[in-house]
Amino acid sequence: MAVSRISFPVFGLATLLIACGGTTPAAESPEAEPLPEATEAAPPPPPPPPAESTATDEPPSEPAPATSTPEPTFPENASVDDAIKAVPQGVERRNIDPETLAKPLQDLSLYESCKPGAAKVKMRIAVWDGKAVGIDLTVTPKNDKLADCIRGKLREITWEKKVKSLNTIEYNF
Repeated sequence: MAVSRISFPVFGLATLLIACGGTTPAAESPEAEPLPEATEAAPPPPPPPPAESTATDEPPSEPAPATSTPEPTFPENASVDDAIKAVPQGVERRNIDPETLAKPLQDLSLYESCKPGAAKVKMRIAVWDGKAVGIDLTVTPKNDKLADCIRGKLREITWEKKVKSLNTIEYNF
């Protein structure tokens, strides 16, 4: 009899679990039907991957946003402030790290033909698309001929990283 007393509660519990388990799938079945409809909506997203392949074919489109905002025209022999003012509002800002901007300036052989000697040179340069478009230069002791020579050398530099964004760098030697 002890066995039958344990059997009935276990049997009753098992029946209850089966009954509860049977009602849950019925509730899930209606939810499962909208999911196949959502799966049917999934095939339209595969057409965007061909759009992504056209996105890789769209490097010409990247200049299109640049043409939507006019390309700046930098005055000849511009200062850094002049270069900043020449960039239209709305042009995307892409920063280049200072180490990358300073790299071509660190080669002191660039300035040797100007014969800086013991002069102290302080420069601030605005760079657009790999070129110096604005230069502020101070030479101590004052030497206009040396300053003009260094400005000319700075305009000859081409920065390795070219972005159509204005970046500035300060450098002293």
